[in-house]
Amino acid sequence: MSDVTRDSENYYLGDSPSRPVPFDGVMTVSHYIMPNFATMDWHQVAREQVVENIKSLQDPGGNLNDRIMMYIHVPYCKSFCHYCNFNRFHYPKQDSERLEKYTDYLIKEIDWYMRQPYVQAREFTGIYIGGGSPSTLPVSAVERLSEHLRKVVPNFDSIEKSFTGEPRTLRRPGLLEVLKDHGWDRVTFGIETLNEKIHRKIGRLDTRDDVDAVFNRMRDIGYTADTCVDMMYDLPGQTLEGFQAELTELLDCYDPTEIDLFTTIYLPYRPLHKMIMDGRVEQPGSPWQLLAMREHLYDRLSGAGYHNTIAETWSKRPERSVYQTAHCARQDIIGVGCAARGNLRDMVSINPEKVDDWQRNVDEQGASTETLQSIGYEGVLDRVMVMFPRYKSLDKELLADFAAEVDEDTFARVRAVLDGHLASGVIDDEGDRFTVNKLGVIWHGNLQTDYLRHTLNTKGEVLMNHLTESRQDFDNEDRFAVTTETVYIKEHDAEYPRLMK
Repeated sequence: MSDVTRDSENYYLGDSPSRPVPFDGVMTVSHYIMPNFATMDWHQVAREQVVENIKSLQDPGGNLNDRIMMYIHVPYCKSFCHYCNFNRFHYPKQDSERLEKYTDYLIKEIDWYMRQPYVQAREFTGIYIGGGSPSTLPVSAVERLSEHLRKVVPNFDSIEKSFTGEPRTLRRPGLLEVLKDHGWDRVTFGIETLNEKIHRKIGRLDTRDDVDAVFNRMRDIGYTADTCVDMMYDLPGQTLEGFQAELTELLDCYDPTEIDLFTTIYLPYRPLHKMIMDGRVEQPGSPWQLLAMREHLYDRLSGAGYHNTIAETWSKRPERSVYQTAHCARQDIIGVGCAARGNLRDMVSINPEKVDDWQRNVDEQGASTETLQSIGYEGVLDRVMVMFPRYKSLDKELLADFAAEVDEDTFARVRAVLDGHLASGVIDDEGDRFTVNKLGVIWHGNLQTDYLRHTLNTKGEVLMNHLTESRQDFDNEDRFAVTTETVYIKEHDAEYPRLMK
């Protein structure tokens, strides 16, 4: 595949950009720290109120959305990647019996939700099984779960169904056949990097043979589901030229239906951050290189016929997936499984992080959630606006609906951020909606942060400051110098493991 000729302005391939830089720093993390909303101090909510909120799902009304989907979380992994910030448990410590039991409890929690009048009154649009690595479940468990979902979920055969995994376990005999037979139409898995040296440094133990085996097996059995792969950039030791070569190789060798491209997030004192601080792994390049990578992937994939459906996602299909739409606060989400999250009405739910606690809650109350909490219209507006730069589109009619429900000061704050983004050229006014343009996609983390910042509690502020690359440091190759925030987080490490899970 030949190189793509740029059909748009060159913004950031060096330290002398062709137009003013719209922000004073690069934010590499954004909506992932939403648990630090000041309005979401979960453990301050009385248990009695959570129970009452659970019971409220017996009322079919009060909805903000007509549609609903289900997210099912499987936390188990065969091994840990050094960059991972999400809730997961080490697979070798779990035998097949425990994984089958985990599946039993998934089914119990699914059944509880499917009996609730609130859920039954909504249009069911999709199922997403994520993790962790759901492909670590026994093939028999995946088959049993799929068969049960087909029985209890309305229109199972016609809704979108996504199953995630990792190449080593996705290639196991029989698994792809089970997914094909039960109509899972999106298979998503991480490749992260095609550079074998970097691949090992970030703790990935799968091989190119594993990736090849997944694609080859799907082709051999006539499994035509969308293939959705994750890739990362701004990795340790990764150069712009190396990243460009990886993208070309990915398209030439695999031609996936969809590609999620994520900036590497160096959360303080997680394994990859520690390895760099200790000098065991080299640093990523400068912030200028990070911005250049973002612009390159935008131009390269646009030229290859991919659509930028949400900020980090490129698809051969022009429409967003159901999961992307729901995750960007445009549908309700039922969260099932250990550490799963969901949104119902104006309530946000987080399930227990430990499997034993999750199972106990399922036994005692049906739904495992320990934090079902109303955030009100103001909180829902915050969520919609924080996710707008990812979703890339905001209907003015939706914005007007919120303006009628929240107080003037709240809406004025949102409008001020929106107007600032219009003035800096990162979003466009298209009459009936606002949209995020190419420049805004390159800086989407900053756009999200502008909407997020006022909601942060103290821990969120400290983390935000730690993860900001200041404008004066865009040339700096030493991005891991110890800051005041880094020291503070280390001294208060007990407070921070919950972040990013």
